This record gives sequence, structure tokens and C-alpha cells, in this order.
Amino acid sequence: MIHKLIRRLFRFLFILMILALAYALYGRDVVPANWHSILDPTSFVVIALFTVWVAIWIFQRHFRYRDLSLERIDDMDGFDFERFCAYLLKRNGYRHITVTQESGDQGVDIIATKDKVKYGIQCKRYNGFVGNRAVQEVWAGHEYYELDGAIVLTNSTFSDSAIELADELGVTLIDRDEFRKMLRRLPS
Repeated sequence: MIHKLIRRLFRFLFILMILALAYALYGRDVVPANWHSILDPTSFVVIALFTVWVAIWIFQRHFRYRDLSLERIDDMDGFDFERFCAYLLKRNGYRHITVTQESGDQGVDIIATKDKVKYGIQCKRYNGFVGNRAVQEVWAGHEYYELDGAIVLTNSTFSDSAIELADELGVTLIDRDEFRKMLRRLPS
């Protein structure tokens, strides 16, 4: 809900910024001189607000996961963990990353490509062992979306049966140790 409101505000501010730029670049010659005392400061404020908004957005987008510890990752909710995993995959060479819908995703939370191989990735933020079910779900999603590979990514560890099943099916498992290695590729 709040994200929709922010997007609408951004679109509105963007339209105002376009109008302010059009006025500043071309409209001053057309608009009567007595309007300049109102429109000049207004267009300046709109352009400045838009510039500040974009600068804040870029800063947050680039540095939001900077110096993130595993303990803070362990405290994330499932949705935030999926978004973080998408960011982490991007920083580790994956491209064309899509986060699937929250429910009804058929066991695949993220679809991403690396080295021309399209993967279905399930993200599991757990405190205990990740079991067979995660491997089964990502394999089913991999078949459903007709992907080339399947990965289960977790901040925890896998049970022996999950490791055995993953080996049998060809599912790649990324546990806490591998996850930590991937974290090292983030900006610090």
C-alpha cells in the first residue's frame, strides 16, 4: 500500500519536473513577465525536490545492504529475505532476475540467468535444518517454469536427506557457508 502511494507521488513529481523543465527551457519566452515571479521559484523548487528524491533513491538502492551481517539477515522476514537474495544474486553475476509472486509461485521465488543457464531459486530463511520439502518444491517449480537448473538458497544448513535428494535430482544447494562467501561480494 505504501509502495503504491510512493510510486504515485514519484510519478506526480516526475510530471511536475517535466513541466518545470519545459517552462525553464522554453516557456519563459511564452509566459507573460508578471508570471515569472511565481513560476521561476516554483519550477526551481520542483526540479530541486525531484533531484533530491532521485539522489536519495539511488543512495538507498546502492547502500541498503551495505555491511549487512548474517545476524541481521537471520532477522529478516521471508519477503525481505527474497528481495535480499535477488540483490545478492545480482552482485554474484546473475542477470535477468525476476522475483516471483509471494504466493502460488510453484516453489520458485526467483528466476535468474547466469552463463546462459536459466535457474529457478527457492529462498529459505530458516533457523533449523532445511529439509526435503524445499528441494522437492524447487524441483517442481523448475519443471513448471521449464527452467534449466534449480537452486535452494538458505541462511541455514541442509538435512542429510535434503542433500541426498538434491544430489539425485541435480539441485544446487547453497547453505550458510556458501551464503557467507556470496556476502563477501557486496560493497562494504
